[in-house]
Amino acid sequence: MPSETRERENLFRVRIGAIWRYLCSEPASFWLINIYLFLEYVRPQSVWTSLEILPWSQITLILAIVAVLFEGKTMRLRTLAGPLLVLYAGIVVVSSFTAVDPQTSFDGWKLFFSWILVYVLITNIVTSEKRFFIFSLAFLLYSFKMSQHGFRSWAGHGFRFVPWGVTGAPGWFHNSGEFGIQMCVFLPLSVEFILALRRKWGRLTRWFFYLLPTTAVIGMVASSSRGALVGGALVGLWWILRSKHRGRALVALAVFALAAWMILPQAQKERLSQSGSDRTSIERLTRWKAGVRMANENPAFGIGYNNWGTYYGDLSHNIFIQAWSELGYTGLLAFLALIVATFTVNARTRRLLREMPGDTGFMRHMAYGLDGALIGYMGSGFFVTVLYYPYFWINLAMTVALHAAARDAGRKALRSGGAPPLRTRPRVGPPIS
Repeated sequence: MPSETRERENLFRVRIGAIWRYLCSEPASFWLINIYLFLEYVRPQSVWTSLEILPWSQITLILAIVAVLFEGKTMRLRTLAGPLLVLYAGIVVVSSFTAVDPQTSFDGWKLFFSWILVYVLITNIVTSEKRFFIFSLAFLLYSFKMSQHGFRSWAGHGFRFVPWGVTGAPGWFHNSGEFGIQMCVFLPLSVEFILALRRKWGRLTRWFFYLLPTTAVIGMVASSSRGALVGGALVGLWWILRSKHRGRALVALAVFALAAWMILPQAQKERLSQSGSDRTSIERLTRWKAGVRMANENPAFGIGYNNWGTYYGDLSHNIFIQAWSELGYTGLLAFLALIVATFTVNARTRRLLREMPGDTGFMRHMAYGLDGALIGYMGSGFFVTVLYYPYFWINLAMTVALHAAARDAGRKALRSGGAPPLRTRPRVGPPIS
């Protein structure tokens, strides 16, 4: 077995020694983008406040840029998502200058453009299958840290309904609703990761990874977030629609839904039955109507990026209303185009992988997982103001990075003579580069 193939197999078996040896062979930029992910999703600097003497995440991003430049990498947009992201950024800039309060918009630029920078770094660093495996494994383990903490917290409350719910890591996921959204993102990615690699694992490894989706579902329930349950249900329906055995999948989902309903606390069931008529639902509907009115009164570029609080107060509680009201119809259409681009790039990744010889199951399953994660985000994000949280932007970056990894695998197959020349292979759509 060639050494590169052996290394790949050892990584897929999640052998700690192989992972460490691979990391030691990687350049500084790859280390730094993984450290950044750790700092954002685990937040040790917030857990131990004595570490908050420096802005560690920002420093890591700056060092990653320096490392990329020293390593001689060429920054590329890579897919159709890149130009659309540039368009969205342009709309943010224009809406800031035409905003009700331009200074409030300018104050929010640091947040938005940090996601642009993160996108550029991930898509230009995580460009091979092995790198994507390490990066996605880290993402899953950091999410698991939150989900198992949520399970233990709920158990500590006697598995009773807690109005404020359980929470995740400090920062982006400290609110129970935001934690619930992360569980909706985590669930499909963890399941597809398991489906891709479970046959390579021993019994203990398999049972460890089975804990990931299990605690993700329990985390949705423990979050006490109705939006998280909606997101999880949409992920389940999506699995049925893409299944080759829809009848079996429907039965499995029905059994799973019944089991989930059985473990739901009675107070949470009552809260679900009041959806649409309770005070929280009425307040959300009022804000959504106000957001639509803002967009219709300012159709081109909205009331201005980051201006909802200045114009209306409090939060919009809907990612689509947030984009629509603040950025107008142009911003909403650009956001929807980025969503479509995510699904399109993942579909093209899967088509590209089908043309390749050998085992491409890991990347193919992860392309499905990223689709499911976006569906979970949209379903749960319909009720929370989280447009500029990590969920969408990290998912978009991972989507493009996975496509780059698939193209890299294709080039390696051509060099090794394992695939016919591109001109003799069936055309499945325009290349993305």
